[in-house]
Parts: sequence; C-alpha cells; structure tokens
Amino acid sequence: MLKKWQHYSEEECLCIFRDYYNSGMSKRQCMIKYGLLSHSTLNSWLRRYESHPELLSLRPEAIEEDMANRDKESYKEENAALKKHIKELEKALAFSKLETEARDLLIDKAESYVNIPIRKKIWGQTVT
Repeated sequence: MLKKWQHYSEEECLCIFRDYYNSGMSKRQCMIKYGLLSHSTLNSWLRRYESHPELLSLRPEAIEEDMANRDKESYKEENAALKKHIKELEKALAFSKLETEARDLLIDKAESYVNIPIRKKIWGQTVT
C-alpha cells in the first residue's frame, strides 16, 4: 500500500527539521522516524529555512560583548557549554565511525557470501 501525501504545518516542519539537525541523524533515518515520503522533503525545508536561521534557533547568535565587561562566571559558563558540546560531537563522531565500520563489515560479508563485488569502482579503483 502506498503512503498518502501528508501536509505538515509550519510548527511540525520546524520541529522535524530541528530534530534532524540536532540529532545528527541521516536523512533516511529522519524519513523513517517521521514517516516522510522522500528525503527531498528535508531538502525543500532546508532551502525554505536557510534564509531564516532565527526560526531554527539551531545555534544561539553570538552576542558581541566587550571583553573587558565580561566577568569570570560568564567565561566559566561558556567554557562549560563548549566542553559539553565538544563531548556531544565526539560521541556523534564515534557513533558515525562505528556505523561506517558496521556497514563495511556488512558489505564484506555480502561480497564473500554472493561472490560478487558490491562496492562501486571509479577509474579502476574500489571505493570504500
């Protein structure tokens, strides 16, 4: 049975789009999670919202302050937030590396099982 086209409200679009960006999931994973018919849906939202970053509030806008007017506490808070963000990014990178390793292992097993090269070749070289 084919999926029926669904209209998403502005709030739903933004919610899905924020989750896509904040979680680091692939377009396919987002498509499955939210039941989207096509990854081009996310691409169209990207084009629509890239000129309005204030709607997405993905990153807080940097507030320009005079360095002399800032206190130690604000530096400590900013430093802690940056360290937390770095840890989140390191975790996402580690997960991505594991995902890539698992995909390569799956392809290796599939190639050995069916005895057919699955990886694409470009100019005589195997792409991994």
